[in-house]
Amino acid sequence: MIFLFEYSTCTGDVPDSIAVEGLAMFKTLFDGFSKITEVNSFVNQDFRDLFSLPVSDNWSEDFKEHIEGSDYFLLIAPEDENLLFELTRYAEMRAENLGSSSRGVLFASDKWLTYLKLKNKVNMPETSLRPLDKPYIVKPRLSCGGEGITIGNPDSRLPDGFIAQEFVDGKDLSISLLAGDEIRVLSINSQILKNFRYCGAEIPFDCEEVLEEAIKAVESIKGLYGYVGVDVVLAEVPYVIEVNPRLTTPSIAFREVYGMEIAEMIIRNYQGKKIPEFKPRKTVTLKKVRGYSPDSVFYCRGNSIVIANRKELNTNA
Repeated sequence: MIFLFEYSTCTGDVPDSIAVEGLAMFKTLFDGFSKITEVNSFVNQDFRDLFSLPVSDNWSEDFKEHIEGSDYFLLIAPEDENLLFELTRYAEMRAENLGSSSRGVLFASDKWLTYLKLKNKVNMPETSLRPLDKPYIVKPRLSCGGEGITIGNPDSRLPDGFIAQEFVDGKDLSISLLAGDEIRVLSINSQILKNFRYCGAEIPFDCEEVLEEAIKAVESIKGLYGYVGVDVVLAEVPYVIEVNPRLTTPSIAFREVYGMEIAEMIIRNYQGKKIPEFKPRKTVTLKKVRGYSPDSVFYCRGNSIVIANRKELNTNA
């Protein structure tokens, strides 16, 4: 039995703008895991009609109860306030973890710790706890989805809990990896950002020159396991920006793009089984938009995820 916990869907305690991403990841994994084994979980009252699962009145108590009754678990939660780290640390003492260990989560969640781990091993923008003497952005050490990022002012002090990171102008990409006995590349995705916030992705994106840096980044942080996302900016060279020790939003399109059931791949990875090679069958654009659209594949609290611009590929070439 697998305990599946996605913070937004199980608690409801996230901004409306990112709740739909959480729902999409939860449903993708819930549907996939349910084809293989029993899924142990709960939802907040907003989703009582979407899933045949218990509705939670106290998510922290329900979390403890559900992890005690499970053999395995997979968690998706924001890095803010070290939430993902604390939940992982509690759960891994009670069941087998299909994702990154608490140690891996700790170093990947904190962008300053990530920089210290990787700065001499992969290309990274200059990063500091003080203002830089070059164009830079200010970002929280602990955050997700591009929340809280602003343009830096060299004449201002950094707020507590923030870092200054050199601004690198280039192509924004994310690499979806599966870390186990070896690191497998699942997909390269082009990110759609607006004011640094995540708005979607083009899946897949042909840019293999970023893979070496992304893989080295994951190899360099002990404890990263299962699905890991690496954000990269491709300028004159690839720069690793962040490492996400959890499922990321592009994965919700992998079934359509690759014919890949991501939940099955996560289980196969844990079991040490061979991960098949997947070639893209089509390209798609995944977008997060305000309101409901006829093209919505997921809708939640006034926001939709739309999959558009579908283009079939010649898989026989």
